[in-house]
Amino acid sequence: MARFGVFLPSYIYPGETPPSSVALETYARRAEEIGFDSIWVFDHLLEAAPSYRVEFLEPATTLALAARATKRVSIGTGVLVLPLRDPVLTAKAFATIDLFSGGRLIFGVGVGWAEREFQASQVSLSARGRRMDEMLEIIIGLWTHDTFAHHGQCFDIPEIRLLPKPLQKPHPPIWLAGGTVPRDSSRHITVRPGYSPLPSIRRAARLGQGLMTAYRSAPGRDMSCILETREILTREVQRAGRDRSAVRFAHHDHVHIDLDPTRERLAAVLHRFTHNRFDETAALYLMGHPNDLVPLFQTRIDAGIEEVTFNFMTPDPAQLELFMERIRPHLKPPNYARTKSD
Repeated sequence: MARFGVFLPSYIYPGETPPSSVALETYARRAEEIGFDSIWVFDHLLEAAPSYRVEFLEPATTLALAARATKRVSIGTGVLVLPLRDPVLTAKAFATIDLFSGGRLIFGVGVGWAEREFQASQVSLSARGRRMDEMLEIIIGLWTHDTFAHHGQCFDIPEIRLLPKPLQKPHPPIWLAGGTVPRDSSRHITVRPGYSPLPSIRRAARLGQGLMTAYRSAPGRDMSCILETREILTREVQRAGRDRSAVRFAHHDHVHIDLDPTRERLAAVLHRFTHNRFDETAALYLMGHPNDLVPLFQTRIDAGIEEVTFNFMTPDPAQLELFMERIRPHLKPPNYARTKSD
């Protein structure tokens, strides 16, 4: 059966105050208590319009709060925009988080896409793929070798010894963001110029322990892109000479559960969280009554998603309870035949 993960509401609505550390720790603790398997944090340096109207807190410090508040659940970045950062400082920060959490870190990373964030960080957007590859080599090297040096196109690092090492051996699992998305413009899904799913899927197949797709890959009950991504991942893992079971398949959605949903109520929730217009993008989000959401979650499980993760678009802890009481009990193990027939 799939595992279920929830994102911390570590975001700031326009004109409102940031969430307190107490509120975030309480949220994380409650998610663990009622049975979630993993807790995640977002990463965007700036407001990432049009996808988000909110701005997110810094992920490493926020994840440290989740580590302190919990004892059992995995904690992860979903996902860290790795090319914006320094590899040595990043390796040290997240090794420390893995140590403090008792070895529960999932290091989720992606190449990013928001041009303003790269400009603000003085990093070339066009070099993000090459920078990503070198950073992963450096971080893994620092985590797994007593001493390590790297001489590449983006980074020139002398022989150094970096402590602490992560608690997990050989290192915390690394999950890559990526996957295919629909290319039919009539379905109101924007494919960014030059986007190709293959580099990230190949990184995951070559050296990762997971691949995480996102909400744009799964509009409503249409799992064609999820199934395509799974097929590509299986092929690339085999080509890399690895066992398919070594790479978990995860997915992330945005969710709002409403026991009395109306178009006006759902549109207000969406407007508060994103710049995307309701009429054009409502199908990308899981919003509505629990009875309507159960089949949407089930399609993801039937498509082979092993870690179903989602962010509630309102920070109300009651959403956690609604999922566990009204949706989770009705979800079944995967039925791949049913997915194909859909």
